[in-house]
Amino acid sequence: WLSSARRSRVAQDRPRAAAGLPRRRRMSGLRVRTPKKAKDNYDEAIEEYEREQNPKAIKNRVRKAQKAAEQALVTGDKMARCGAALKLLGLRDDAYWFQEPVPVGEVPDYLDIVEEPMDFRTIAGRLAGGEYGDDALAFASDVRKVFTNAVKYNWSPDHPCNIAARAGLREFEQLFARANGNGSAPK
Repeated sequence: WLSSARRSRVAQDRPRAAAGLPRRRRMSGLRVRTPKKAKDNYDEAIEEYEREQNPKAIKNRVRKAQKAAEQALVTGDKMARCGAALKLLGLRDDAYWFQEPVPVGEVPDYLDIVEEPMDFRTIAGRLAGGEYGDDALAFASDVRKVFTNAVKYNWSPDHPCNIAARAGLREFEQLFARANGNGSAPK
């Protein structure tokens, strides 16, 4: 009443049962299940990179950073509010023009036109190092210098950097006024 294959499996299971091991279960079809491959660090790194590069995830991170900076813009001491204004400027879509110092090796005539280069990274370093002290006007002067240098070097009103600089300067003036309440300069 048992096929020869079934009898063979039953015969193989008897010693297993005698040894206290579970019976072998017949797999459905001919498919043999293999254990899932354990993820190695490379696979995890790829998944993390893809998760970080997901446009929705990027938007969420930017939105959270903007919300935190907006809150810091109206709370805390004077220089913390200046840092929040710089953070908000850095989160703009066109801020990539102003994040890093202009590479003089790639733009050899830059120092012929711009006497005192300035960028967001330099300002953030000065702010973190306490070089501004409590002088929010010196901070504002450096931020304005970033944008005026960009307009000076990229003089054409149609140049994307010129457009971004003018828009950034307008936004900075609004942020700086909000950070100091009622649009007045800090005392």
